[in-house]
Amino acid sequence: MINKYKINTGASVKDYNKVSDWLSFEIPNKIKISSGKVDIGQHISTTLALICSRELGIDINSIFVNKLNTDITPNEGITASSLSVPNSGTAIRSASIIFKKNFLDFAAKSLNLNINNINLEDGVAKDPNSNASISFWDFSKTGEFLKLSIPEIIEIEDQKNFDHSSHVETKFINSIVKGEYKFLHDLRFDDMLHARIVRPPSYFHKFLSINNAIHKYLKDHNLKLYIKNSFIAVLGNDEFEVIKSLNRIKNSIEWEQVNKLANDKIFNLIDQNSKDSLIVKRGGEAFHENIPEIKSYNNVDHKTLTSEFNKPYLMHGSIGPSASCSFYKNGKFIIYSHSQAIYALKSILSNAFNLNEKNITLHFMPGAGCYGHNGADDVTYEAALLSKEFENKYILLKWTREDENCWEPYGSASKNKLTATLDENNKIIYWSSEAYSDTYLTRPMVGKLEYFVSQRFINNDFKKYKVEPRTGAHMGIHRNLDPIYNFKETRLVKNLVHDLPLRTSALRTLGAFANTTATETFMDDLCIEANIDPFEFRINHLDDNRAIDLLNDLKIQMEKDKPSENGFRGIAFSRYKNSASYCAVGVELTVSDNVEVELKQAWISVDAGEVAFKEGIEAQVEGGFIQAASWSLYEQVNFDNNEILSKDWDGYKIIEFDNIPLINTSVINRVGFPYLGVGEAVAGPTGASISNALKRALGERIKSMPFSQENITKQLLG
Repeated sequence: MINKYKINTGASVKDYNKVSDWLSFEIPNKIKISSGKVDIGQHISTTLALICSRELGIDINSIFVNKLNTDITPNEGITASSLSVPNSGTAIRSASIIFKKNFLDFAAKSLNLNINNINLEDGVAKDPNSNASISFWDFSKTGEFLKLSIPEIIEIEDQKNFDHSSHVETKFINSIVKGEYKFLHDLRFDDMLHARIVRPPSYFHKFLSINNAIHKYLKDHNLKLYIKNSFIAVLGNDEFEVIKSLNRIKNSIEWEQVNKLANDKIFNLIDQNSKDSLIVKRGGEAFHENIPEIKSYNNVDHKTLTSEFNKPYLMHGSIGPSASCSFYKNGKFIIYSHSQAIYALKSILSNAFNLNEKNITLHFMPGAGCYGHNGADDVTYEAALLSKEFENKYILLKWTREDENCWEPYGSASKNKLTATLDENNKIIYWSSEAYSDTYLTRPMVGKLEYFVSQRFINNDFKKYKVEPRTGAHMGIHRNLDPIYNFKETRLVKNLVHDLPLRTSALRTLGAFANTTATETFMDDLCIEANIDPFEFRINHLDDNRAIDLLNDLKIQMEKDKPSENGFRGIAFSRYKNSASYCAVGVELTVSDNVEVELKQAWISVDAGEVAFKEGIEAQVEGGFIQAASWSLYEQVNFDNNEILSKDWDGYKIIEFDNIPLINTSVINRVGFPYLGVGEAVAGPTGASISNALKRALGERIKSMPFSQENITKQLLG
């Protein structure tokens, strides 16, 4: 008996419900697939091609991914929240299923055959008794193909459990390794101008004057200076001359400091500053309701514990600084950007320059070593501004390392406060968790040009903008504040803290990294208090079988490896946004006599639904583990009253190769289940598992990241 199951074709299909929106057959023997999600190294190009390949029975090397361009590819919004494969993947899978079904019907009629008697190979349907055949490419030329639409729900037969043991070559990897791949930074056009921004010392510096002697230098070196209030740029045909001029120009400028950076201890500011406080309910939505007091229990058999967790400001820390290229002529822009939000940027630029969106084309082009956020949106706006001033010239604007470190929007510093009560059976009967943070949601948007870093200097407006707290499920501050565990009673509160010193926006996972770390470290404190195994304690508070299976899988993995000498282990678990991938992490570490932490080994178990590209999932979770380990052990933005101090890699430490452990990854394949986003799922469990191992090593909970030698020593010594 053939089992059938239904799949929801997803959010992307609602706006693009034609098969031809996703699949194209204009090149003989090749298939082109389209997506509105950008590939910035998370392997979605390979994953989407694999999905199409398996559904249509076409070699993956015959499938190409359309270059992302706001004029021709589907608008799937921002590439974020681990939604690329759930959205684009499901859409392409659905389009492939619908196409194949209708093609077989068409072929059966054309060849006068029963569908079951058709031999389908490499996109060609053949009559086994003759030489008659018809191909996908023949069908695509018919009017019938263009009419094919994708319903909201489709029914499919049981899928094969594809062999994921064989290697699949990642799209573009050969050309990248050989140095042949063209990144945005490599763009060259005839008579192109290179540009750099002349930055002020800090957020609160206003341009007063420039020494006139600089103008002769600029003229002699064929350089142009653009000044609009406190926004200053230098441009020239020779990139090296532009770079050399930067310090000379900076030294020629007089600035006025209109305000200082607040540099009281940041976690004191988080406690003291004004806040908008909202209740978060199970399900993850926030509401403007009265905040109840923390409940206290007087029963002698009950145990109440409290905890606190602090996370500093973090930067994206991308190896390559941001860049953008822009061309403007006759009221039209052509722009190249590595932003993960090119469709939103198109609307924003349309509003900013009072142009019809049809007059703006944004091409996504990967930046060398760049994130999809960091300074991507800001540099694109700056490049567009300059190209409008220098019409009919391509402007390639690159940020410097100092630009990147000092001017990108950071992930907010945050604080978590927790209280929980265990009953006489060591079950959690009460759970209170509060998250305190600046906003994560200040990506530029229509009508909010002040979210661009340069706009404050263009306007000479140095006031800190105020944002309203978001209420949707698992939004910025309260992402994963609502734990997946079963607790009898919960009190969940998000606190949007105002007037904090540094510019913040979305950093990978938003509030989930801090919230999951806080939750899972506190779960460990409670399991130690209850004297129950950490796996057992968590399972005792779960009724989600997939979560239980995952924890058991991690336990089996870890038991295979004997602990190293002087090694201490910790575990943690979460489901990202309570709707994406399940992920459990175990680590083993040692702590030296001078309290330096060395990661020895890591184990990761992940359930991302049906597996489309196993190697891609492994790469995503292992890369995510390394990033979160770096956040946990090393990273923090340092600043004083006048400026950002973390200007380079000496001032902003990241993990190095000698402290990356052996990582063992187990991927659970749920055939027939929806694809789940995996990219961000590992971060929170990584931070918590490191913290939990540290507590076992030190006998004391280190409550502030990073878990650096300095911070550990400071806490241990009081």
